[in-house]
This record gives sequence, C-alpha cells and structure tokens, in this order.
Amino acid sequence: MAQFSFSRRQLIAGSMTAAAAGLVTLPFDVAGKSERITITKIELFKVVVPFQDDVVNSKEYLTWAEDSLEMVDKTPHFMLKVHTDSGIFGIGETARGIQRKDVQKNVDYLVGKNVLDLNLPRLNLPHERSGEAFEVALYDIVGKAVGWPVYQLLGGLAQDKVAVNYWCGRKNVEDIKRVAERCVAGGFKVLKMKSSFGDPVAKTVEAVAKVAPDLRVNVDFNTYYPDMESFMPLGREMDDIGNMHTFEDPIPRADLWGYYKLSELLKTPITLTFDQPAKIFEAAKAQACRYINTYQRPSLAQFVTNSAVAEAAGMPVWHGSGVNLGVLDASFAHTCAASPNATLPSDILSYLRVHTLLVKPLEIADGYVTVPHGPGLGVEMDEDALKRFAVS
Repeated sequence: MAQFSFSRRQLIAGSMTAAAAGLVTLPFDVAGKSERITITKIELFKVVVPFQDDVVNSKEYLTWAEDSLEMVDKTPHFMLKVHTDSGIFGIGETARGIQRKDVQKNVDYLVGKNVLDLNLPRLNLPHERSGEAFEVALYDIVGKAVGWPVYQLLGGLAQDKVAVNYWCGRKNVEDIKRVAERCVAGGFKVLKMKSSFGDPVAKTVEAVAKVAPDLRVNVDFNTYYPDMESFMPLGREMDDIGNMHTFEDPIPRADLWGYYKLSELLKTPITLTFDQPAKIFEAAKAQACRYINTYQRPSLAQFVTNSAVAEAAGMPVWHGSGVNLGVLDASFAHTCAASPNATLPSDILSYLRVHTLLVKPLEIADGYVTVPHGPGLGVEMDEDALKRFAVS
C-alpha cells in the first residue's frame, strides 16, 4: 500500500470542503508537535444584548441591585475570535461581568501557542473564569480542522435534539399568565421561574395551572429557605397543585440530610445544582435528590463527566446557564448531545435576547433545540450584530 505523508496544514488548506463533509483521515505521522495550528491573534468584542420584553422580574420585585436579574442583560459579555495561521478561526463567549484585563491575560498566554499542543479539558489558563470562552473557541478550531462537530470530540452523538425550557424571573400572578401563554405558543413543555423567600409562589404556580394545565413548572429557589422544616409547608402546598416539574435548590446545598428528607416526603422531584463530580456523587450517595443541574465549568468535557457520574446513580441532568448568548448556548447543545442522560430541559436561553449574535440562531421547536452538525460548533457569529451591540 502506498504511504502518504500529508501535513495537517496541507489537509486543512487543500481539503476544507472534504473536511466539512466528515472526518479527515490523517496519517499516523501528522499529529503531534511537528504539526502546527498556531494561534496568531485573538479579537475581543465587548457587547451588551438586551432581553426581549417581559422576561425578568415583575415590577414589585425589581431591585436594581448589581446581582439582580434586571442586571443580567445589562452586563457585558466578551465575544472571541481566535485566529490561526491555518486560516481557521474559532469563536467563543465569556460569561457576563468579566473584566477586559482578565480576558487579556488569557489572550497573552495563548497567542503563539500551537492548538495541537494544548490539553483542552485542562487548559489551566491564567484567568480561569473567562477560560470557558477560550476553550469553546479551541474546540471550534479543532472540530473545523478535522471536520467533526464538537460533540464528536466529546465522545460522540448520544442525542441530536436537546430538551430546553422557557425561563423567567420572579413573576406575580398576572404576569405569569402571559409568560405561560408564550410557553404554550412556543411549544415548550417546562417553564422555569425564579422565587425568593416570602414570594407568593404557590399562587403563581396555581395561575400557570389555570391558563396552561399541561405546562410543568420548575421553581428555582436559589437556596433561600434556611432548612427543610421552613420549606416543607410550601413544598406540600405546591405538591397539591399538581403541575410541578421540580423544586430546584430550595435549601442550602450542604444540607444533604435536609434534601434527603424533602425527597422522601414530597411528591415533586428535588434538584440539586453541582458542577463537581465529587459533589454529585455525595448527593447520589445521600439519596438527596432525583435530578441534577450541572454546568460545564471548568471544561466542556467536565459536563460530560458530571453527567456520567449522575447517570451511574440513575439520575438525569440538565445544563445550567447564566442566560447567555448564542455561542455559549451552541456549546451547551454539543455537551448535552454527547451526554445520554442530559434529558431534562436545559437552560439554553439565548432565544430570550433581542439577538443571539449568531447568523442563524439555534433551531428550537416543541421544547427541543436541534444540535448543529457542522464542523466545530456548527454556528457562525453575526458580524453586523457584533457592531450593533458593541459597547466601549
């Protein structure tokens, strides 16, 4: 058999059409330190993209504190374009509220590095919190280089559609009716809403049942109740309404005994939010919950690992978020696609913004997002939108 010795650069430059169609078969000797996809520059775009109307808290719950829901769509994100000498670039997105000087630390570290030398699940970047954006962009580059969707780099496709929920802040009885009607019109099966200590949340959930009887409700309590005894009366009242999907984080997460008792005494499934495998294992061992809300910090591969730990305990998961823009949401879709038990509706919520910053938004229908199947993330950033929503 004839021996071929194409470099990775030749394959990338000369076979991008073939790469886009599927896996490029690489000879044994092309992968490694002798081959290079060198990062030449990284562009940063600071943006603020507002929510659509009627998403965040009802009027009486407005606080305007810096950490409140009203600030979510007023706080900047950085969008990234990581360029390489191969002509391929990857796109990424930071969580909100990160400072440029911190993002720049990672830029300075990565420029000049060979993408093929980097350990993507363990980048160990100087600024960890903004590292997610760079990791997403690097997975995008590698996927484009070999013609694979990101989910293939994470272990393969387990599901090509990922369940998503509708989302809103703290709502009063009248406002939640409009939200519920939008849910039904959009084909969503689950509405996730926020609640704080003392909110008349049972009346709000009951209002949903009246206007949308088939819609399930997830209430995220953000651990506002101090202990199991203080939450139990409300839990029982909401159990009796009959439309609950889950109670999310009602009491402090460290109180696994309290969660065990809630899971034992209430009909509605309990959810705990953890982003570390050891914490998920402890929760499973304590029989503290039936569902897990997890995240992809510090890496996309970590979400798949977290999901696998939960799966071993027989628990489904969903992907949490900070109500992001389209690039991060695309990465969430890929990590869920590679996780067979990521079957609960995830927080893939960029559709709530006035723009996702993608040329073609993620396709959401009947409560599911279709996973992009193109190389890398399979999505493209909208250059005009970047300019439109740019801030200094």
